[in-house]
Amino acid sequence: MNTEKSIKSILTTKILAIAPDDTMLKIEEIFDTFPIHHILVTVGNELKGIISKHDVLHVYQYHADQGQVPDRSKITAGDIMTEDPITLDVDDTLGLAADIFLSNKIHSIPILNGFELAGIITNHDLMKECFK
Repeated sequence: MNTEKSIKSILTTKILAIAPDDTMLKIEEIFDTFPIHHILVTVGNELKGIISKHDVLHVYQYHADQGQVPDRSKITAGDIMTEDPITLDVDDTLGLAADIFLSNKIHSIPILNGFELAGIITNHDLMKECFK
């Protein structure tokens, strides 16, 4: 893999995004319908956060530890998202993305073009690039 290659060469531009006030019901529907593991949370084209399948599991674990069942119609994306996620710019390199994945133990990075959301890359995207 050419570590100096630009992220824009592999980023996914077809983004499934939700609003901060969308409920956990919608989040789970998206995860059940599409082969993805991360959903971006946006207002317009502005990134507000990110939700992983792991974040959803944490909600269930938290409620189970309390002896409760979560009310998925009242839990919102804003409640469970990671705010201000690590981002990269479309002109950053694949090597930088790999370093960030490894040092932060994360699996996806939203990609910006200036201040606007341009796409997302995952560690899986990097792996595909390495072995194509």
